[in-house]
Amino acid sequence: MAYETRTASEILDEMKSSVRDDVDKREGSVVHDMLAPPAEQIELLDYELEAIYLNGFADTADLPYLIRRAAEWGVDWKDAVKARGQVTITGTNDVVVPAGFRVYTDSGIYFQTVADVTITNDTATVEAEAVVGGIAGNIGIGEITQFVNTVAGVASVTNNDVFTGGIDAETRESLLARYLLKVRKPITSGNVYHYEKWATDVDGVATAKVFPLFDGPGTVKVVVIAADGRAPSPDVIENVAEHIAVERPIGATVTVVPVTEVAVNISAKLTLDGDLVPADVLDAVKASISAYLLMAAHSGIVRYSRVGEALLEVDGVLDYESLTVNDATANVQIAEDAVAVVGEVVLT
Repeated sequence: MAYETRTASEILDEMKSSVRDDVDKREGSVVHDMLAPPAEQIELLDYELEAIYLNGFADTADLPYLIRRAAEWGVDWKDAVKARGQVTITGTNDVVVPAGFRVYTDSGIYFQTVADVTITNDTATVEAEAVVGGIAGNIGIGEITQFVNTVAGVASVTNNDVFTGGIDAETRESLLARYLLKVRKPITSGNVYHYEKWATDVDGVATAKVFPLFDGPGTVKVVVIAADGRAPSPDVIENVAEHIAVERPIGATVTVVPVTEVAVNISAKLTLDGDLVPADVLDAVKASISAYLLMAAHSGIVRYSRVGEALLEVDGVLDYESLTVNDATANVQIAEDAVAVVGEVVLT
């Protein structure tokens, strides 16, 4: 049974009901005026108690409390990972550029060098990492163009290669899924759930599908799904393979592959709140549907009704009609080694 909060008015009525009926309890009376302020404070306390109640259970806990609950079972939250790459600095020969020298893109994504470097033959190349972790740090060639002018003799900066490896912090949904995997499924002796856990231990992995005996005795296939519900990068696949190689039982031949993406195209006519237009909620709709698809990754089916629910979970969306999923009004079957991802979303 869920915790039920009470309004100040309901609390006041309850308190006044315990006062004798021959005492004046009308609004403006001494009894009313003495009990009304405490009733308002108790209402606030009720909201605090509701939060405590909800945060006591993993499936309703906010992320900070879920992190602590999961840690009790050895399931650690994955913080954001910083993107890394190389920065080329142009300037005066023999100028020493210290570690921590900051450069950034035109869009304001900052990086800092991780070692001292001396400019020779007018240039120097040095390793750098994003100041803030996350996929925003995964930038293309030449995007770094600016620098914080703290070193005399530096003329320009750039990156001649891409920056990679940036991973967003783990979402609440991903952590909850890993926590439930640990507490609900029997993980032991290299069974299916053990391989799933080993895969999801790696940064950037949300979940995995495991296929034992996929190519005969002693073989295991692990299909990896990234934190954003899509196919992970080659670096993540390599990290998963290396981690499983250390943990797996002796003799098992393990193949780790990225999941196959299957685009799910959505079209719907929305009823929106106030002056909102479809473009205002497009990104939020995509995010809501993506969250559902990630949670449904193991089910092998995209349910038409759940896509509709995902639409209604978006702030500002009051109702919908004419919803189609892949040009139909039915569930969509997904292959075992595939995952549904958001394709084209058309909102009117």
